[in-house]
Amino acid sequence: MDFTTELREEIVSYVKQLAEGEKAFSFSTALLKHGRHFSPTSSKPSWLRVGQQRNCFNNATTAAVTRSDLIYAEGYVLEPELSIPVQHAWLLDASGAVIDPTYADTTDHAYFGIAFRRDFVVEMLPKTKGQAGLLVNLHLLRRTYRDPALLEDVIISGMP
Repeated sequence: MDFTTELREEIVSYVKQLAEGEKAFSFSTALLKHGRHFSPTSSKPSWLRVGQQRNCFNNATTAAVTRSDLIYAEGYVLEPELSIPVQHAWLLDASGAVIDPTYADTTDHAYFGIAFRRDFVVEMLPKTKGQAGLLVNLHLLRRTYRDPALLEDVIISGMP
């Protein structure tokens, strides 16, 4: 088993543990139902400027709503230096490869999350008073998507 596969398995195991303790539909249960693995792009785009650390939701949202060629994704990232997965947001290009506007070096990072339609990301910003983050906003998630099936309408599936 290669190192990336190990990291991917660690993320899913971690999300499963979290979901076991949840009594209602939430971040972890949404990820288990709709999440998938993503791999970093092999080369960073020339336009990419890495944003402020610990500000991934804003970094990714800003780029996703201003560039129509990007897709917003949210879930967990695990880098080799960390002991547990971290909630994170990133971007995807048209091929489904991760473009991370927060980490300067994504070599060997593992990503597990959900890709969202751009119009949904834009629509949610006023509802959160401009606060970025979809799945991490538990109040919004439970209020707007009490039925997990509703979330399926705003997810981009079938990416390469």
